[in-house]
Amino acid sequence: MYEAVKRNISGSKIEPAIAFYGKNYTFAEVFDRIDTLADNLSAEFSLGKGDAVTLCMPNSPAAVFAFYAANKLGAAVNLVHPFLPPEKLKESAEKSHSKLILVYDLYPAAGFAFGIPVLVSDSASYMGAGAKLYYRFTQKRKAKGIPFEKYLKNRGNPRVVAAQFGAREPAVYLASGGTAGEPKTIAHCNAVCNNLCAKAQEFLGEPIENYTALYNVLPIFHGYGLCINMHMCMIMRRTNVMCLKFNAKRSAKEIVRSRANILTGVPTMYLKLLGERAFTRGDLSNLKDIWVGGDGVSPRLLADFNAVLERQGASARIFAGYGLTETAGVCVVNTRQHNRAGSVGRPLTGTEIGIYKDGVRQGAGQVGEIYLHSEQFMLGYLGEEGDPFVEADGKKWLATGDCGYVDEDGFLFFKQRLKNVLKVSGVPVYPSEIEEAAGQAKGVAKCCAVGVPDPVKGQIVRLYVEPEEGADRAACEREVMEICRRRLIGYAVPKQVVFRDKLAVSIIGKIDRKKLEKEIAEECRV
Repeated sequence: MYEAVKRNISGSKIEPAIAFYGKNYTFAEVFDRIDTLADNLSAEFSLGKGDAVTLCMPNSPAAVFAFYAANKLGAAVNLVHPFLPPEKLKESAEKSHSKLILVYDLYPAAGFAFGIPVLVSDSASYMGAGAKLYYRFTQKRKAKGIPFEKYLKNRGNPRVVAAQFGAREPAVYLASGGTAGEPKTIAHCNAVCNNLCAKAQEFLGEPIENYTALYNVLPIFHGYGLCINMHMCMIMRRTNVMCLKFNAKRSAKEIVRSRANILTGVPTMYLKLLGERAFTRGDLSNLKDIWVGGDGVSPRLLADFNAVLERQGASARIFAGYGLTETAGVCVVNTRQHNRAGSVGRPLTGTEIGIYKDGVRQGAGQVGEIYLHSEQFMLGYLGEEGDPFVEADGKKWLATGDCGYVDEDGFLFFKQRLKNVLKVSGVPVYPSEIEEAAGQAKGVAKCCAVGVPDPVKGQIVRLYVEPEEGADRAACEREVMEICRRRLIGYAVPKQVVFRDKLAVSIIGKIDRKKLEKEIAEECRV
């Protein structure tokens, strides 16, 4: 991926490479920092081919520098959510055998023992003067470790030569729920990410020379954020307008001010933008393409958003897409040229959709499990033996755990998830992890985490608890929440805790999750 961005496959001379809170970085400056960082990490930490680095950072110039420096050295980059609790971060770093951990200044890791060096980036150091002053005044630094920025300065170390990856060597590790809804770490090679970006003209609404900037909200731990946002901007030499964390008020102004051509995000983001006058009454004439994914999107949201785009002069319309971390993000998408209402799009070149039921491929319009056959396939799940794919009709397929159908023209219609995974603000949340954490609280006999529809976040987590006999429910709830806040990502922390004298179980003795989901559905109808 490092060599791909150095080649500049589009031939573009657009500057800057990164715009970050009032400060710009040219491509020359970005590459100089990447190369200097690679030299220093090689000399100071012996980081090199076959090693791994865990990157726990939001969108920032530091994340770009660190990612490509590690890639240049031949190290795999383990990308994790910047809100991941310290215990889980350590677990992820150990699983990937990381030699270093990189975090940002607001990460709550002070005093936590990771067992390997931790570099801490000062986010404000990359901002313009005004934003830097505001950030330092309003944000309290939490993380402690080795200052990351000192390795961006020339320390007299020899210039390293870019390492060569083998075709089956991992370059990126991404966290996912897998196709069965259980937390997994997915390994991808360089070629998958490079090839996806090279298909840009397939999904862009206009010739690529008409584009100058992308507003980057989706973080790089997300496959789409990594490939289509960060890597595509680098590989095509377009400006990456980065933000640490989505803030509707600021983002609405920045989208207009930066004259961004592309937006990518989750339904929650677009719903919040509709509440900001700076966006709904701003000059949107520069917007050319907008995509939404990561969660189900309502027809009403699409209609309302498109009405604003049309009124404010944008040629863009918001379109849904579909993909999995196993395919490095998007592999099926609606475009300006090819779209169909209610669908999540048609496959990109190199991807084929099959709908299967009881081992038999279904015809157009017939519902079944969505299978994908793609050149964007992952290498596999880290730490797991065996082939994660299935053979059918002479091809290798990924059984997605999702349900849907394909129409006569090849458009995919998503129906529902078969796997047990929730989406809170577009972020995957795993009931099994919530239940494991909550089950450690004193007084919890059984528990079950279920998603509740929410107009802003898509879903929130409700935790049903069957208490032990004689347990103090108030004390039990306090301990459940304390453990969940400490051990889980914020999106997974229950918003509601409901106690039941007895939780219904299925015929095989497991908690009857479907019954609880039906109760919630009834509540919503009422």
